[in-house]
Amino acid sequence: MSLGKEAGVSADDVRSLLGRDLGGEAKRIGSVALRATHCYVRVPEDLAPKIIDTISGTRFQDQDVKVELARA
Repeated sequence: MSLGKEAGVSADDVRSLLGRDLGGEAKRIGSVALRATHCYVRVPEDLAPKIIDTISGTRFQDQDVKVELARA
């Protein structure tokens, strides 16, 4: 995800953003590893496409958000 420490976001901000359209499924969002310019979030494989489709291309705190699967 293209939000990180430099954008002033916290792990709770990231969880809130990702979970806003998931309803009860939001509790399945796992750990958030914040880096300077991005973060990694553990989510179940079946939730990843929905999160990518609903969040990528939006804005959060005046930042454009891009979400993609982590590369190995």
